[in-house]
Formats: sequence, structure tokens, C-alpha cells
Amino acid sequence: MNTDYRYQLDSPRVTGRRQQKTTCPQCGRRKCFVRYVDTHDDYRYLNDNVGRCDHEQSCGYHYRPSEYFRDHPWMKKETTSAQPRTQASPSPQRLTPLSMQLVDACHSPQSTFWLWYASRCARALGFDSETVRRVYESYHIGVADHGDIIFWQIDEQQRVRTGHIMTYGPDGHRHGHSGWVHDDLQRGRMRGQLPDGFVLQQCLFGQHLLPARPEAHVGIVESEKTALIMAARHPQILWLATCGSSGLSPDKLECLRGRRFTLFPDSGCFDKWKGVMDNTKGLQYAISDGLEAYPPNTDLADLLLKSREEPS
Repeated sequence: MNTDYRYQLDSPRVTGRRQQKTTCPQCGRRKCFVRYVDTHDDYRYLNDNVGRCDHEQSCGYHYRPSEYFRDHPWMKKETTSAQPRTQASPSPQRLTPLSMQLVDACHSPQSTFWLWYASRCARALGFDSETVRRVYESYHIGVADHGDIIFWQIDEQQRVRTGHIMTYGPDGHRHGHSGWVHDDLQRGRMRGQLPDGFVLQQCLFGQHLLPARPEAHVGIVESEKTALIMAARHPQILWLATCGSSGLSPDKLECLRGRRFTLFPDSGCFDKWKGVMDNTKGLQYAISDGLEAYPPNTDLADLLLKSREEPS
């Protein structure tokens, strides 16, 4: 599918109508999110979360049609008759991982988030220093510039896919999406260090822990922050994260074939995740709707912290 040709960002030049901006699904700011339209289907919007946020520096959210169809392959539309004839698509490119030396070089407890996790959060939930150290070491937590945290995506073969760079305040609240390690290697401060032939293929946060715990029940949450808190609070479960509500896809779940796992979508996202799972066959899973009774975007970590009267 030639998504670059068929799907374009909404603009009067493309559609001949007034541009309609909506709320960004990541930063939550209103009238700053431009969605992609289908130029072969009366300029309908592809999906409410497929688009780009205007706040490129403070948010940086940009979910492209190619990424959407990669994450939701069952949503692909037949386009042969509507599109110009193109050459056959090339074979999928072999995964070229980032260097594990990057992970080792960035492995530090000095991120603003980690200092909050190891102090205020740990005191509120009763984590001891050994528990904090174990989680920190097992998930390879890193630090970037200005105290931002790096949540590495490393697969079960210990291949580094990328790193999710996030900005948190001293109170543990997220202050936006800072970026991705592969972007820094391509055009940021570490420009020129991206491996030749690199193609982004994301995986679940914490996926590298699967081989070491073959019998553990797996819990899947949206945010990396929640996975870390739950890993310390309920260590008998192996906690993974999708890195956002749109990060769940059948492809990412292939690593769990033959495993038992439970999904815990944030409140307001149950139907979205259930729709993905309805198109995923042959997996042994359960999906919890227990958070649907709470305000939108509430997750398991929010409930834990609220129960101890400690702000998240």
C-alpha cells in the first residue's frame, strides 16, 4: 500500500475544505492535532489517533498511516483499482538492532523520574531499596539529557529496537513526549550513529525479560511507568508495557504465543484494546475491564498511589 500517496495530512490544499484540528491523543491539548485523510475515499479521516501534533518540541506525537497499518494489518483496504500501478513491494528488511553499548552507556539512576520512583513512590508503596534496585537493573532504565528517562525496547533475543525518551517532573507526572533514541541517532545530537539499514520495528517494553521467566504470568499495561510500579508491587507477575494506548498490536503479541497473559487497559481504552484482541488468534489471554469504572486514563499505578494517599 502506498500510504505516502493515498493518505495525507488534512489541509485545505489537499481536501478543498477547512482544516479540522482535534485534541492530541498524547499531550491532551485541544485543536492542535492534524489527522490523515484518505484521498481515495472522499477524504475521510483514517483514524482519530493517526496524525501529527502541532507541538513538535514539547509533544512530538506523529502516528503515520504506515505505522497504523503495520500495527493493525487487518485494517488494510483494497486499493488496487483506485491507485496508480506501482512496482511490487520489496521484501521486508532484516531487523538491524541498535548497539547494546548504548544501553550500557545510558544506564544511570540519575533521571528525574527514577529519583521520584526510588524516593516518594517507594515510600508511599513500601518498596525497599533492594526491590527498587532489582527493578532498575532488570528493565535497563536509562537517562538522557536534562534528566529525561529512557525506556528501552529490547526484544526476547536481547536486540535493542529503540528507546522511548520521556520527560517527568519531580512529582512523577509526565511533562510530555521527548522523543526516541533512533531519532537522536538519525538527526539529533548523536546524528550519524544510526546503524546502516536500520528499520524501526518496535516491541513491548520489558520483552527482554520473557526468556528468564518462562512460567511467569504476564501482565500488560499501557505506560512504562505503570509497568515499573507494578513490577515492584506484584513481582510474581512479569509486567510489560505497550508504550501507549495505540501501541498494542497482534505483531507485538507474537512473542507471547504459548504464554498466559492479562491485559489491563487504562480506563476508556477497553473497547479499543478488545477490538485489537478480537482480531488476534491463538493466544491465551484475558482482558480486564476493572478500570472502566474510574475517570478516563486511570491506570493501575494511579489506583495504587491513590490508595496510599500519595500523588502520582
